[in-house]
Amino acid sequence: MELTLSNGNLLEFESGLPSDYSGPILHGATAMTSRSNLAELHIQELRGDNYSIRFIIGRILKKVNASGWIHSHGLYSYFMLKNGTRKKINTVGNLHIREDQYACFFTESTDCSAVFEKTNEFRALDLFYSPKLLEELLPFFPELKNVLLSSKGVILPGKPCWTLPSMKEIVNQILNCPYDEATRQFYFDLKVRELLYQLLENAFKRKPSEQHFTPFEIARIHETRNILETYISRKPPSIRFLSRKVALNEFKLKTGFKQYFNTGIFEWLMERKMQHAKHLILTTNRPIKDICLMVGYPRTTNFITAFRRRFGMTPGSLRR
Repeated sequence: MELTLSNGNLLEFESGLPSDYSGPILHGATAMTSRSNLAELHIQELRGDNYSIRFIIGRILKKVNASGWIHSHGLYSYFMLKNGTRKKINTVGNLHIREDQYACFFTESTDCSAVFEKTNEFRALDLFYSPKLLEELLPFFPELKNVLLSSKGVILPGKPCWTLPSMKEIVNQILNCPYDEATRQFYFDLKVRELLYQLLENAFKRKPSEQHFTPFEIARIHETRNILETYISRKPPSIRFLSRKVALNEFKLKTGFKQYFNTGIFEWLMERKMQHAKHLILTTNRPIKDICLMVGYPRTTNFITAFRRRFGMTPGSLRR
């Protein structure tokens, strides 16, 4: 992997992760680290049969314009887990991928570039699927045949999309593999295919009738999401309250939120609450009753019921 930065220097990588690294570990992956006055990057890459997984976590100390290349013919999916980026793929054009979005595209080998704004931290998961792996799913997605035969780059489904909760769950499972060396390769083989299936399902099968929204309305819909982030530790606000807060009628707010984020308003907030609770259970020693309050559940029994419905186990079982 080579990246040429905006100052003309080649970004140099060393093998391994530093001793002070505290991010997720992609078990079984090859790790590389680069530190300079422009950026600090930690890259973990795992190669399987006809696919690869790359997890990138880093800090951008100054605005960086990076150029490189895509080396293999196939399908790429790029999930922005934290912050965002602007990418230019010569065969498909410009992509602006925001936090909680993904871009999926099929391309030949080509040059590419990316712009990273100065930020405390960004995280991204990049997956590559070979044409051979895609052919496994041709019986379920016959539209793939035209993609595989295309001589030009193809974006699926035509633009970056908001990541579905079910996709986020698979991404988290990949980054938190619970199995040892003897079985984890089989686990990754399954998870990679499960995520690919959902990407193609979202690209080819889901064709909801989209409504038109003005730039002002789109901005207010996105502002609703920002407001909801402040309610992770509180009781959910009403639709009427949100509608007045962002100056949109309730119908447009609900319809627009579903269209742009692939989920309902309260479903989105509940998913964020559950994911935040799961993170606290796995990374802290806080009592379960305290975590209940931190995600807006005054009653422990209600929290345990919701958690078990979402993850198939109780908070206590997960911690053990």
